Amino acid sequence: MRSGAWNAAIPVAEAGAEEALAHLDQNYPTNLLAAGWALDGTNLVRTRTLGDDTYTVRLSISPNPIIESSGSVLLPWNRTYVTRTLRIQTLQTGIVLNALATKEEIKLNGFTFRSDSFDSEDRNHSTPTGQYDPTMAKDGGDIATNLGIEGAFDAGNAQIYGKVATGPGGTVTPGPTASIGSEAWHDGGNTGIESGWVSDDCNVIMPDVEAPYAAGIPPAGGFVGPMRYTYILGSDNYELSNFGGKVLVTGHATLLVRDRVQFTGLDFIMIAPGGSLRLYVEAASASIGGLGIINATGIAANFSYYGLPSNTSVSIGGGAGFTGLIYAPNAALSLNGGGHVSGAVMCRSASVNGAFSFHFDEALGRSLAFRRFAITSWDEI
Repeated sequence: MRSGAWNAAIPVAEAGAEEALAHLDQNYPTNLLAAGWALDGTNLVRTRTLGDDTYTVRLSISPNPIIESSGSVLLPWNRTYVTRTLRIQTLQTGIVLNALATKEEIKLNGFTFRSDSFDSEDRNHSTPTGQYDPTMAKDGGDIATNLGIEGAFDAGNAQIYGKVATGPGGTVTPGPTASIGSEAWHDGGNTGIESGWVSDDCNVIMPDVEAPYAAGIPPAGGFVGPMRYTYILGSDNYELSNFGGKVLVTGHATLLVRDRVQFTGLDFIMIAPGGSLRLYVEAASASIGGLGIINATGIAANFSYYGLPSNTSVSIGGGAGFTGLIYAPNAALSLNGGGHVSGAVMCRSASVNGAFSFHFDEALGRSLAFRRFAITSWDEI
């Protein structure tokens, strides 16, 4: 029984470490005293009881967070505890590191497909206002899938200025005119795959999305100039059952959609200069067609689509490209008709039909809004 308690103490300590990592991801850096965490000197402390067992976690914040989690398991015959402690060092890192990343298959079925990168914060690799310029593009348009089977990535005849990665044992199937590699490789008129630019060691992390709040306020519509908008979003937390029509975003808005997202015909989402939209979708499916997402700011970080676990399908069609981020870990993405994606896409699987170009904004990888904490070492002390 003592041996069993000794072995069980590590999972209890690991439970505390997992809570600390989740706390960092959700509340760093401004809300660290939330969720039952207390200040003890310069450290944060959290204790939790799991039946007869307990864990106590100490969290040191500066310069990179260090987690010390002690798991204690009861010895029933003398009511004493066996305790083991883990020390875990962490580092905050980006989760948006590819133009397109999936858990499952990627199929590029279009007439033409191009993937490259730029940096909206670097004027050597973007316009003076931070937009994509093909004359300043980089070869960081990486594509990745966690799938580890033959044909995990059907590249079609894509022109990929970047690297491609699959899960262990996965393969890439290029078409006869496909080209995957560096800028120099493409400039040399080469087809096929440049040596060292395809690997099978992919492990893209896509944590599930949580709703940003329990309930928001319903947005109102109205006129701005001669145009009547179905909804006008300012700087607030909003909620809708059904989302569509003509939408104007003037402030820094967050919107939670419960049941349906559908844009058709002349529908659109217009993000005005100075505005931003974080769109959380609980609905099972979302269809964005019509005139699509018009991000007048030109900056990908100003539009982000977050699919909750119940969101299993996202369709973008009718030439409705966008500038922004789609992050929907459980959704099958379908891109139809043609257009551009300036930003990044992360989803369960992707099927691309038509002429599309992906321009990965490398600034998304540095944005605090799209970062999480990774473990750099894990030791028992």
